[in-house]
Amino acid sequence: MFWKKIDGINLWKVNRVFNKLALSRTYLEKCLSNGRVVIELAPKKTRELTMHATKCEIEEKVQATEGFEVLRLSLLEDCKPEYKEKVTMSGVSRWLEISVK
Repeated sequence: MFWKKIDGINLWKVNRVFNKLALSRTYLEKCLSNGRVVIELAPKKTRELTMHATKCEIEEKVQATEGFEVLRLSLLEDCKPEYKEKVTMSGVSRWLEISVK
């Protein structure tokens, strides 16, 4: 898992962020914005948006991480990550959003 990447996203780092969110209430409140937990991802250098099939694969792999399962069990009972991206002047900014009920 340490070396696994999908479309330039290091799954180990994402897993570590989920574990932090599950264990630290203050970190969760810091990442909370408008009823959603927002996790910033590394930006893409190219100005091309990700294809739908790759987005679905990213969301599936993120859901399969151990950290997401720990977060889901400890804080958020029914949640699903959504991969979002936006074209900027320097490339594509990317983030994960998780709705909090």
